[in-house]
Amino acid sequence: MKKYLIIFTIYAFTLSSCSKLVEGINTSPNNPVDADPNTMLTSILIGNIAFQEGEMARIASMWNGYFRGFTQQYQSFQQYAVIARNYDDAWQNVYSGAYKNLQILKSKATSVNNRRLLGVAQVVEANLIGTATALWGDIPYSEAFRDNIPNPKFDPQTQIYSSLQTLLDSAIANLSSTAFVAFAEQDIHFAGNMTRWIQTANTLKARYFLHVRDYARALTAAQSGISTQANNFMAPHNASARGAFNLYFQFLSLDRPNWMDATGTYGVNLINPTGNRYRGNTKTNERARWNFFYNSATNLNFSATGFFGQISSFPLATFAENLLILAECDARLNGFNAGLTRLNNYRAYMNTGAYINTTFLTAGNFLYSPYVAADFAAGGMENGGTNPLTEIRALLREIIEERYVTFIGQIEGFNDFRRVFKETDIRVPIPFNFGAQHPQRFLYPQSEIDRNTAVPNPIPGLFEPTPVNR
Repeated sequence: MKKYLIIFTIYAFTLSSCSKLVEGINTSPNNPVDADPNTMLTSILIGNIAFQEGEMARIASMWNGYFRGFTQQYQSFQQYAVIARNYDDAWQNVYSGAYKNLQILKSKATSVNNRRLLGVAQVVEANLIGTATALWGDIPYSEAFRDNIPNPKFDPQTQIYSSLQTLLDSAIANLSSTAFVAFAEQDIHFAGNMTRWIQTANTLKARYFLHVRDYARALTAAQSGISTQANNFMAPHNASARGAFNLYFQFLSLDRPNWMDATGTYGVNLINPTGNRYRGNTKTNERARWNFFYNSATNLNFSATGFFGQISSFPLATFAENLLILAECDARLNGFNAGLTRLNNYRAYMNTGAYINTTFLTAGNFLYSPYVAADFAAGGMENGGTNPLTEIRALLREIIEERYVTFIGQIEGFNDFRRVFKETDIRVPIPFNFGAQHPQRFLYPQSEIDRNTAVPNPIPGLFEPTPVNR
């Protein structure tokens, strides 16, 4: 009996030692299953950037007259020939990627009373979901990623916009809190600068009020929005590795060369001094801006100093956008003189060179002199033709056109076109790429159609406006 006891003791000790020897052998240090909230932040910010700057921006821009799909599947996209499966990856990026992790981050930030980090997460969530609902209309939000709800409902688009305003109000309060654990190193946008995050939150509020045509509240929010170019909400890029490159550069130069160009597009001709639709006049010289976006009448500028260059930061919300929200809303609410003053504020900013790379700001290549009332009177330089508009409508047309140019390459340009689509006297007259209808939304992805019984029935088609644009 003693002999068996000794053997069993040795066997148990051996098992224990072996267990310790192999403990953790299947756990990869390069594939963590959890992280502290600060560490999570950077990857979530990158996930949002990938959605705002990636393929959805390219498709929206092709449909908005900024680019042309030239070959392979992009030629089909150019002609509005898309299927639900084309949106699977983007939808997954929104929900399984960024949004799911945002919920975890918010919970962790709350548990350690890091109110400022919570506020940043809320702003990013608003940016993510605001863009998603603008593109798809009704989407899952209030029930998304509830463990006990396998088929989350599609919330009405107007309700989502309202929820985002509440979310951003909460974010602004949290960003102003003194309760926080520093996360400057993980914050790739503003390095922990709360003033810039608060201004971004207000510009996003103004953007989303604009989406639903609540011009009064958009005007109020924009007055507290991004106040200088230095405070722009930008996606940073560098040349350290492929994943850090500007996503347009990566697509145009490395991944899919020649799939997309600018040949014959409305956008390039609008700011090309030799184009057939050039918007310039004796007070406006667009050559520098044209050179910044396009390095010829056929090509996007993805050179080192171009808008689509390898290390060029990409705009997510900017001082330029905020100024133009002020201009449009003041014009609509308070009349011609108020709107003209706001537009001239924007033009004064452009006359400093604004966001254009300094490489292109040579003498004689840019000019944005202030307009006067006579320029918008019947027969004025901004209201010519056989069917002139009223002064206020001519001014609004100019503001909308300026927004169109400012948003080259951005999803917001596509959102803008659909918002003013029914105002045919002032909307930008983008030609059809194919057929006789403009796309009005993105299609619900096949992955969601297959898995979620709550998908709207009938499923809306490509040319059906989203609820806020009906």
